Amino acid sequence: MSKAFTKEDDDAPAPPPRRRGVPVPTEVPNYLTAAGERVLRAELATAEGDRALEIAEHLGTAIVMEPPADRSRVGFGAKVTVEDEAGKRTTYRIVGAVEADPKAGAVYFQTPIAEELHDAQVGDSVTLPRGDVEVVAIEY
Repeated sequence: MSKAFTKEDDDAPAPPPRRRGVPVPTEVPNYLTAAGERVLRAELATAEGDRALEIAEHLGTAIVMEPPADRSRVGFGAKVTVEDEAGKRTTYRIVGAVEADPKAGAVYFQTPIAEELHDAQVGDSVTLPRGDVEVVAIEY
């Protein structure tokens, strides 16, 4: 058999499982919104096997973040609505790694979008990957 079809290093450790595609953050805090914690705890109550292990690993290192005292600025857990020059509105929610669901607008706090929105207030203009937008609403 050609060497191209064999493993070079059979002794290499297996990579950690990426259940749900989201490993537990190790280089940054494993922040979680209070709502995210409630969802994961409810899911853990019925989960089995690898899924239960994944949830337990996330919850075991999670730092649950409550909304900030100053809710006029975008922070962790904020639901932010922005509007572009054409009048198109988009809503993002700044969340932890295991909560992120970009298709649903839930963006991980370390993404370029979340970093650009961080600390913005209603009326501020921010530059997102899609262009300049204005923050029109912030909710917690």
